[in-house]
Amino acid sequence: MHELSLTQNILDVALQNAGEKQLVRVNLLIGQFSDEREEAIRFYWDDLAKDTPAHSAELTFKWVKAEMKCLDCGTIFHPAEETALCTVCQSYHLKLLNGDDVRLDSIDVE
Repeated sequence: MHELSLTQNILDVALQNAGEKQLVRVNLLIGQFSDEREEAIRFYWDDLAKDTPAHSAELTFKWVKAEMKCLDCGTIFHPAEETALCTVCQSYHLKLLNGDDVRLDSIDVE
């Protein structure tokens, strides 16, 4: 259900940045470890965007790799899996730097 509030926030920011212009495309970045799903965001978008300048906007999704930092050796890397080891020292002592969220990347307007 958190996709509903996420989608509302994305719509609000996109509309605010578009001003009076019609939104044509909304480009989103989804992190590798994000819990949000494209289908749910699209579903809520269709409902929330009705009667707004975003009603016919195309949603595009780009998946981005997560980024982790090893807290033992300081290496920053992109893990292949959710349960990863440091690529240098094989430590499990890791911090997720990004890749578990959905972000508005850009909008196209006319």
